Amino acid sequence: MGRYYDENYELLRQKLESMAEKVRRTISQALDALTRGDLELAQEVIKADADIDFREIEIDELVLKLLALQQPMAIDLRFLVTALKINNDLERMGDQAVNIAQGLQILQHRPHDSYLSEFGRMEKIVQRMAQDAIQAFMTSNVELARDVIRRDDEVDAFNRNMIRALVSQAKTHPEHADACISLVLITRNLERIGDLSTNIAEDVVYYIEGRFIKHTRGLRAQWPVAEAIGRA
Repeated sequence: MGRYYDENYELLRQKLESMAEKVRRTISQALDALTRGDLELAQEVIKADADIDFREIEIDELVLKLLALQQPMAIDLRFLVTALKINNDLERMGDQAVNIAQGLQILQHRPHDSYLSEFGRMEKIVQRMAQDAIQAFMTSNVELARDVIRRDDEVDAFNRNMIRALVSQAKTHPEHADACISLVLITRNLERIGDLSTNIAEDVVYYIEGRFIKHTRGLRAQWPVAEAIGRA
């Protein structure tokens, strides 16, 4: 039974890595399509959603099977609980990429050049956050996870500034209102990817340290539930 668990534990890690890479690539394609106004690439992103959904179900089923058959304790239990949550966050990140692609289809062209540089800076931060959050989980790197969490404020600031600029543009140029609304939604999608990356990073802290830091912004709060699950 121990060998069976070890093999499936490794299989789970591989599937999560593959899921993360698929989502990372989908996000990159969505942002590339946005920058270039590439409607064909945007359609590829939308089509990828079905594969991401299938992967999510497959990983969930594997985790539940391991939970039912092994009844793991301490850090093994935390790993499986974290895997379930990260799997869901990855699927939702894929959904945000699809939303960006659909927003581009509504726009029917690339955003105005005055916004491309801001989108580019925000996109780089968000992409790196997603990549580092997954890396932190796969390598049990708590410090990297905390660094991802700190970067969320920068993404939030970009989001607020972009929305402020787009609302101002819509007011002064009503003929651009529809395009500005689409760009506001796309900006929100980018910010949401940053939020989901932060969720993953917070779950890494829980997985490694057995403590919840969600909604505490770095406070070292220890909850009874975490203590009940136990430390490695």
